[in-house]
Amino acid sequence: MAYIIDRSPHVVILLSRTHVSHTQILRGILRHSQRNRPWTMDVRMGREGEPTAFDAASWHFDGIVANRLPPDMVRLARRHRTPMVLLNDIGPGMSPVARIDCDNESVAKMAVSHFLERGFENFAYIGGQGRQPWSVARGEAFSAELARRGFGCSIYEGAVGGSISDSGEDPELGEWLLRLRKPVGVFVAYDFRALGVLGTCARAGIAVPEEVAVLGVDNDDVLCETMTPTLSSIAMTTEEAGYRAAGALDAAMAGRQHVGGQRILYAAKAVVARRSTAHDSAGDALVRRCREIIEANISEHFGVADLARGLNVSRRTLETRFRAAAGRSPGEEIIAQRLGRAKALLAQTSLSQARIARACGFTDASHMNVVFRRRLGRVPSAFR
Repeated sequence: MAYIIDRSPHVVILLSRTHVSHTQILRGILRHSQRNRPWTMDVRMGREGEPTAFDAASWHFDGIVANRLPPDMVRLARRHRTPMVLLNDIGPGMSPVARIDCDNESVAKMAVSHFLERGFENFAYIGGQGRQPWSVARGEAFSAELARRGFGCSIYEGAVGGSISDSGEDPELGEWLLRLRKPVGVFVAYDFRALGVLGTCARAGIAVPEEVAVLGVDNDDVLCETMTPTLSSIAMTTEEAGYRAAGALDAAMAGRQHVGGQRILYAAKAVVARRSTAHDSAGDALVRRCREIIEANISEHFGVADLARGLNVSRRTLETRFRAAAGRSPGEEIIAQRLGRAKALLAQTSLSQARIARACGFTDASHMNVVFRRRLGRVPSAFR
């Protein structure tokens, strides 16, 4: 006999509207609710004036998803044995169904690879304001990955405990950036913090990306595309983590799973490269111009001969100078840029593979699939 429930589960969700990762988790939760049994959700995103207090008389929740739990809510959740999903740090005495956390090692490896591919030898990390544990862990992972590859890393530890002005400016950061050996690849804990870094560079007269290249995390596309210059960022599998966490909570609310300590990781998916890391270490002006032409025409069908004609040099001259400066041929550069653009579109849009293939200069989706398998050992759908 089928089991009939008398009402939809009522779940309170306490996340922060200032963190795009929280919004992405909420998207995953919503997708799970739409595809499975629906939830009644009380979503409180930290808006001004929004009620946050909870008391015994009004407690009617079957589940909790939260970044941080206020003390009154912790007491009520324990009393009612309400299953919960928590993000990042877990306080003493809490026993969540699942903990959503970041795989910072995957983020660090992708950030380091992105900078090394662009020829950087100097590196720095700027964490979140206040030295939150997750931000410190991200910086440590970045520094460790660089050390593994034989490089050092400067870490900014300013802006703690009131050194930031009411306007959001951090005077110490500008001085620190000016002291860095350049050109330098600067990895920033998250996109909104990177916005402040770009503003600091502008006020200090530091050229981005020529002197300082800036890479963020979370790929908040609206924020990244409206920055000046546009911000490169690492897209994450955060929405998928929200979907999986919702499944774990749903099972617990239905009594199919005992409260345990499942750890659900969201990881780096792809770097969405924009102008803030468009650094070219090639000293040859011809090579730099060639790369600019490839980027501007990436959706078109062209080859090395077309590039040579456009640059008014022989094909042999172009190939010799390009390989000497970049360590690979101009033909390989074309493929690399097509793949990079395709990975970004796969990660940040819902466009069909056929449309992405056309936008990146591949003949069709089948041709793109073949190049992905041959060059990356993975199919395009792996980057969605």
